Order: sequence, then structure tokens, then C-alpha cells
Amino acid sequence: MVAVIKERKRGFWLTAFLVFMMVINLFSVFVYFLNPDMIITAFPNIPSGLVYFLGGVSLFNVFLAISIWMWKKFAIYGFYIVVILGVLMNLYLGIGLIGSLSGLMGGIILYLVTKNKMQYFV
Repeated sequence: MVAVIKERKRGFWLTAFLVFMMVINLFSVFVYFLNPDMIITAFPNIPSGLVYFLGGVSLFNVFLAISIWMWKKFAIYGFYIVVILGVLMNLYLGIGLIGSLSGLMGGIILYLVTKNKMQYFV
């Protein structure tokens, strides 16, 4: 018996979210690595090593977005972990509870745009 494979369709919202994620995170990588003083000026208590760590996390987010584009399930869960790490990092930096929890929006959006497509992810 031959299994019927449905064509995977990313859809507009998942495509838009992934493109947005790639563009914003690439921009963040350049800011963190090429202009760390701008981050340190905005957050004077941040150690410079943490600035570079956040640049690495942004680069990792680009990898995750590309992996989600390629239908890799691990990348969805990896992004959820990064979102939680981001909330904790924002609390550490003193952004406050409401500002920190707003960082959950990316995870919520990812959930909404992938929940009906999970059968396509491997």
C-alpha cells in the first residue's frame, strides 16, 4: 500500500513570522557584535560578556528560524526554550515583569502559526 503524502504548505502567517524572525535576529546579531556599547548604554548594569551571549542567542534564533522553515520539530521547542530564557534575562536586566512577559509573544505567535501544521514537522 502506498502512503499518500500531503504537500506541506507553510501558509502566509508562518512564512511572515519566520522571515520576520530571521531579519530581526540578524539585525540583533549585528547590533550585539558590532555596536555593544549601544546595548551597554541602554542597560548600564549589563556585563559585556552577556552582550555577546545575547548576540549568540540571536544568531541561534536565525538557525532555529531556518530549521523551522525546513520543517524541523526540534527548532520549535528550541525557540520555546529561547523565549523562556529571554523572559528570565529581561527580569535579570530589570526590565520589569510586564516588559519581560511581553517577550512571550514570540512563543505564542509561533504556537498559533504551527499548531495546525505540527504533522508536517519531523
